[in-house]
Amino acid sequence: MTARALFAALACAALSCAGAAGSPGGRDEPLRERASLGALAAPSARLELSEPSVVPAAAIAAAPSAAPTQPTASLAFVGDMAMILPIAAHLDGAEQPGKPRPAGFPFHAVAERLRSYDLLVGNLECVVADRGTPRAERTLKASLATPKALLDAGFDAVSVANNHALDLSWPGFYDMLARLDAAGLPRAGALGAEDRGAHVVLEAKGIRVAIVGHFLRDPALALRDVERAAQKADVTIVFMHWGAEYQVEVLEDQRALARALIDHGADAIVGAHPHVVQPDELYQGKLISYSLGNFVFPLMWKPGTHNGALLGARRRQAGGGRAPLSTRRPRRHGRARLRR
Repeated sequence: MTARALFAALACAALSCAGAAGSPGGRDEPLRERASLGALAAPSARLELSEPSVVPAAAIAAAPSAAPTQPTASLAFVGDMAMILPIAAHLDGAEQPGKPRPAGFPFHAVAERLRSYDLLVGNLECVVADRGTPRAERTLKASLATPKALLDAGFDAVSVANNHALDLSWPGFYDMLARLDAAGLPRAGALGAEDRGAHVVLEAKGIRVAIVGHFLRDPALALRDVERAAQKADVTIVFMHWGAEYQVEVLEDQRALARALIDHGADAIVGAHPHVVQPDELYQGKLISYSLGNFVFPLMWKPGTHNGALLGARRRQAGGGRAPLSTRRPRRHGRARLRR
């Protein structure tokens, strides 16, 4: 699949929900795909996830195919996902007559790509629950079939640390956690001072990957979470819900916190919440992707909200421990599994 075709397919997945929900058609600009962490640097730049030694992407691509290889895991991350309104109606079998959705909706246009990764993680910005008290007039209540739909689409874990996790109050949040656990969909996320489930460690191709989820987390607790997760994993990714909605500018407190998280053991930072794609930067050779924008989110019509980014990377486990990222296109591998 060419890059242009992939961009169109991803845009279709994100826009199919919004268009069906009645938001204006059209696209603000072509969807951006972040094909790999290494590809985000300048052509001559080098990027590694955790080791002092680095390998240029060009050198990796030119390596002889017959050379011995170590297990390599392909990782991918997407932004905000709200499985509500037309998506919930489809999953619940309550669509309007004569307007059926394709099988696998809303991920049908990018299903093959999503399933090609060994580890796929997204931000679940809604509540999968049938109990709890609404905390606002507008709540993002998702279909109870959401966990199965995400698993079928290829997701291996979700972050539940976001500003809509408590739309149905704490009972609703805990109900969602129980449903995700029952479905076998790992989740990560700490809200405020809540101290349970901040991170989850999964294993893909023998590589231990820690996912840390934060929203309004006390900075001292956030740094502690990362340190604890890094002790259990080969690579630690922090999923942050932060920033100003609908703004492409990065706030200074975001930048300061991201760098502190890296200083305390994070190998990369992945952001969500603004609903638009924000810039990336490298700090100490580690990637900070401030916002991936929307992936699936109905009723979004402001400029930039129909765009999103998929962040992909490859991680090779060397015989002596950690190794830098490769930028080669991922192949189909076995799925990640939860590491107990």
